[in-house]
Amino acid sequence: MPHKQTINSGQHSEEALDREIAHALDDRALRKSPASILLVVSEGEIRKRLVGLLELAGHHYICIGRLDTAKSTISGGRFDLMIIELDLPGGDSLELSRIAQKVSPVTKVLFITRDGSETNAIEAMRAGVLDIISEQSSSDILTDRIEIALAKARIERERNERIVILKKICKELNTARHEISEQVDVLCKDLVNAYQDMAEQMDEVAVSSEFKTLLSQELDVEDLLRTALQYLLTKTGPTNAAVFLPDSDQNYGLGAYVNYDCPRESITALLDHLCYSICPQMAMETEIITFDDTQEFCDWIDTDSEFLTDAQVIAFSCMHKEECLAVVVLFRNKADRFTEDLAGTLDTLRCIFAEQLSNIIKIHHRAKPSWPDEAVDGGLDYEGDDYGFGFEGGLAA
Repeated sequence: MPHKQTINSGQHSEEALDREIAHALDDRALRKSPASILLVVSEGEIRKRLVGLLELAGHHYICIGRLDTAKSTISGGRFDLMIIELDLPGGDSLELSRIAQKVSPVTKVLFITRDGSETNAIEAMRAGVLDIISEQSSSDILTDRIEIALAKARIERERNERIVILKKICKELNTARHEISEQVDVLCKDLVNAYQDMAEQMDEVAVSSEFKTLLSQELDVEDLLRTALQYLLTKTGPTNAAVFLPDSDQNYGLGAYVNYDCPRESITALLDHLCYSICPQMAMETEIITFDDTQEFCDWIDTDSEFLTDAQVIAFSCMHKEECLAVVVLFRNKADRFTEDLAGTLDTLRCIFAEQLSNIIKIHHRAKPSWPDEAVDGGLDYEGDDYGFGFEGGLAA
């Protein structure tokens, strides 16, 4: 007895929960437009009762008396609920339920049965039937069961519609995410470029400050040339370098040089040749000139290429107030190329060098620079891999 009472109590609880779902949790769904219902029930008392209840509730319905006719009807229509008589002739009621579920998974199916046997209930649930109602049930129970099924159908239909909307929104959000991601990538690249530009500018500021501090301590031309070339080589690496200075008549002569890899016996002739060939070309040239092809450089200065072979050449003038105070030439084998960012460094250094050179001229009360006709023999030589400065005769000025 206690066991049977527990089962009956559970059944009443399930019915109460169904009523709460229909009337409390989804009262909004029940107030919607009338439902579309398919009655697959034979003519008789139960059909009359069902039709009367549906008309009273204001639902739309279609009545069919055979299962085979119902198959063509459900394939072409959309129904919220199907009420099927379990033992109806013309086919299999369980098969019709399965077909209905395939056509429209949202459609709920109720079975009307006479005996309500447990075997029929299990098979019906496997076929996707929501509920089984006995023909002897009261009108209130029939109404409640129908409204509960309709509420579940409407809730499920609304949920599916929301899912479709959410999928559309997700697709739009995903598209927007890709667009934003691309914009972020572009922004990040811009930030990286801005950071690199800022870092380069900071490096230039540091180099400029350091070089200016070093040169400001030199008030002698020879010391200025020595310090300037020493600092220049820290930026270019080991290289051949020559500084040519003009006299009062704008005739250029060698002020100082660094010999990196040129033969000692030919360095003097090479520097003299460069002085007479390149200085007139560079006297009014404001840009930094670079040549990767030796023959092209020699054609530019209108000379033979016998003095330079397979060399990369950089030449620039040091201008102060539109007056050329020095011409600098750097060259070395093009297998050991100068770096691409060297131009910016040289542009910064040459302005500072020209300014300090002008200050020395003013200090010595000279209207224009006047230098010795010839540089002191010797220079800065590199022996093997030793790239330190070794002065035989010193830098000449």
